[in-house]
Amino acid sequence: MTSEEKERGVASATIARAELYDTLSQLKDRLNYAKRIDDALDEAKLRIVAEKRRNPLGFAAGVAGAAVATGLVVWGIASAVTKRFT
Repeated sequence: MTSEEKERGVASATIARAELYDTLSQLKDRLNYAKRIDDALDEAKLRIVAEKRRNPLGFAAGVAGAAVATGLVVWGIASAVTKRFT
């Protein structure tokens, strides 16, 4: 094996190593679900704050609507449980 072949082998190994590290980094980012969830929550918080500033009346109506929907669901479940046990 000549020194030129060794240099090509070392260069090839260096490139392969760099590609491997890049792939591992991408996999780490994709498989880190806790970080992805935290990032999604942060993004949602920013969108909510932006919407609240842009349209406060619409935001209040949305919050009220969500509260009513949640109350109706809880009331329906409580009614079903009460009927089942009485």
